[in-house]
Amino acid sequence: MLDANRGRLWGRPDGRGLFAYPAQSNFSGVQHPLSWVELAHRHGYDVLLDAAAYAPTNRLDLRVVQPEFVCLSWYKLFGYPTGVGALLARRDALARLRRPWFAGRTIRAVSVQGDWHRSMDDESAFEDGTLNFLSIPDVEFGLRWLDAIDVDLVHTRVGLLTGWLLDRLTTLRHRTGRPLVQVYGPATGADRGGTVTFNLRHPDGSLVDERLVAREAAAAGFSLRTGCFCNPGAGEGAFGISPDSLRRRLLARIDTIDEYLGALRLPTGGAVRVSFGLASNATDAERFLAFVEATYLNRGATADSPLPPRLRC
Repeated sequence: MLDANRGRLWGRPDGRGLFAYPAQSNFSGVQHPLSWVELAHRHGYDVLLDAAAYAPTNRLDLRVVQPEFVCLSWYKLFGYPTGVGALLARRDALARLRRPWFAGRTIRAVSVQGDWHRSMDDESAFEDGTLNFLSIPDVEFGLRWLDAIDVDLVHTRVGLLTGWLLDRLTTLRHRTGRPLVQVYGPATGADRGGTVTFNLRHPDGSLVDERLVAREAAAAGFSLRTGCFCNPGAGEGAFGISPDSLRRRLLARIDTIDEYLGALRLPTGGAVRVSFGLASNATDAERFLAFVEATYLNRGATADSPLPPRLRC
């Protein structure tokens, strides 16, 4: 693992390993240094760079930053098509990979009685089954469209919107003097992307249930995410969940998410995430800030209508 404070990489002393990390966190929006790629190489590691959250609003030059593998999500880049992503791989790194299994369209030949198979020699050895040939051509049009807009322009626009919203959210105070918003990750626009994750607090400091925020935001016409955003590690860190509490035998007998939260004594089941991207504008940011102020500033904790049970994190 990478020790960011000392700038050293601790790994297996017996040979090459794989160091995987996100260029940008999908939870907090923090951007991790791309220089970690070269640092990992100097210590004998191959690198898998997760650029799914980073690439939509940041230019990634693979002639300068050279990980062995990069994963991308096309719909995060230009909104369509869903269900189609990409794993970019350098040819020399791909040639070192060996699969202990195979699936349709990944082999040249196979024998049941002989108990052997011969894999394809290129990337198709890792592409199981029939590819989504109806949607893949759309990727080319999406890339051309994004290139015509200029990702550097998108980067500048998103950075300004994110910094503006963070500056406004973090200055909101209840009449009690307590902050309305608790931000996870950088509280300014520096070293971060367009993902702003936070919890809202009542005047007494207690958390506003994220399910209530989701319901009221939807009624006001906002599309946002709540929960832990498929990132349990970041969520556990943000909410201060210790390894010891997760090892307790009590958790083994729990069936529902709400029982799990109760056992861990967590006041809520996640956070609220607002993301800026290609289509976002100043009106979006201003409307959302006005909604937060009008709906939650100086609003005490009350017995609201029942909220649905949490089905997943």
